[in-house]
Amino acid sequence: MTQKITAIDADDALKIALQCAMDMNAFYCKASSLIDDGDAKAIFSGLAEKHLKTKARLIRAYSQVSGKKILYLQLGKKHRLNTLLPCPDSVEELFPVVEKNETEVSNFFMMISRRLFSAEVRNLFRELALECEQHIAILEASFAPQPDEDEGVEKRNSFSVIADTD
Repeated sequence: MTQKITAIDADDALKIALQCAMDMNAFYCKASSLIDDGDAKAIFSGLAEKHLKTKARLIRAYSQVSGKKILYLQLGKKHRLNTLLPCPDSVEELFPVVEKNETEVSNFFMMISRRLFSAEVRNLFRELALECEQHIAILEASFAPQPDEDEGVEKRNSFSVIADTD
């Protein structure tokens, strides 16, 4: 369900990336509010903070590339990655959605890194894609079900434990 982008310039790519950072920040803030577990809340709050830092980084990059300042931050449908899913209302559905969203953002960043002429902007998008991959690794290590080596069954993940406490 990857969004198809046929042609894009650096300005539009940076605007879409900026909107992704804002959307993911909002996603993680809402996810953090759904969870009572302190460790899980800290992970989601930390990821929200990372996306805020990415937003600031993208604003600086946009100003350098375009010579303009971003005057408003609700960029509209043209500058939105339409494949991102909203944060679900239940903890049980959270992990698959957050993993899918981070993967979508990472894929977008990698695709853009291959299409732009500016080496500086290409490198920025590669770095952002790697950051998304790190986010996925953190989430998988913290919340994905782990197989039990002795019995061949899945151990409960943090989300299932958290969901049982509600």
